[in-house]
Amino acid sequence: MIIVLGEVMLDKYTYGKVERINPEAPVPILNVVEERYTLGGAGNVANNIASLNHDVFLISISNNDEFGKCIEELCNENNIKYCFVSDGRPTIVKHRFVAMGYNQQLLRVDYEKIYPINDELSSKILEVIKNLNGKSNILIISDYAKGLITKELMEGIKKEFKGKILVDPKPKNIEFYRDVYLIKPNLKEASQILGREIENKDEELEKAGLELVDKYNSNFVITRSEKGATLITLDGEIFHIPTKVKEVHDVSGAGDTFIAVLGYALDKGYDLIEAVKLANKASSIVVGKVGTATVSLEELFSEK
Repeated sequence: MIIVLGEVMLDKYTYGKVERINPEAPVPILNVVEERYTLGGAGNVANNIASLNHDVFLISISNNDEFGKCIEELCNENNIKYCFVSDGRPTIVKHRFVAMGYNQQLLRVDYEKIYPINDELSSKILEVIKNLNGKSNILIISDYAKGLITKELMEGIKKEFKGKILVDPKPKNIEFYRDVYLIKPNLKEASQILGREIENKDEELEKAGLELVDKYNSNFVITRSEKGATLITLDGEIFHIPTKVKEVHDVSGAGDTFIAVLGYALDKGYDLIEAVKLANKASSIVVGKVGTATVSLEELFSEK
């Protein structure tokens, strides 16, 4: 079983047709046809793991409001075990309005309140992780910097959790993650962490990656869009893993798929290099889909 800890979100999509401009303001009028809900944020990571028929346990913060109940229903439908804590803040929702035919996003509306969780919630989460210790060897931190992941919580997790900790970080919280097994920023996030722009060239990635490994004492995988990913290990080994160039429809959620499949592969006994290759393949498949999407076992292991 894999544990996923991070901010769960509800991705709400309102699809409609645009046939005229609003006479009240120079904006299109969306005539609504359908609405769809999917798991976003850390929920998308968990959903990607569940879609591979692998046991997953999602720990997050969610309110017992309309949207929180919708998230619970989606978790139940997708065979995701979960434990949600609450401090009264509203459930995070990302509401996208999309014009059908063009598949053009017109507007995104976010519902969220951002502040750190308190010590009581942190203790509850730590207790849940302690109780899962013997059942899980992989813990994925899916950090969206909304307040769930704190320095104190991460210090407790690093002391208590006995398996491998994989982190999809936000640069502002990078100091929390020293000494974990692996950190996976994308190229932009790696640049922000180091405080300088990293060109998407192998030699630049090698130099930057070695700096990151040395500074944070972790293996690093830096995802590089159409150029695949670069793995830099604690031993100083460097592997550039190319990706097959595909038609890209939507990059949202590709990082979630990458870290999910990386954790899945490691839990299945893959070595780190082979796990990164499989994760890279998975994210190249998912960018060919629209919206937050998952990959299936069939897609992952039959696609050439």
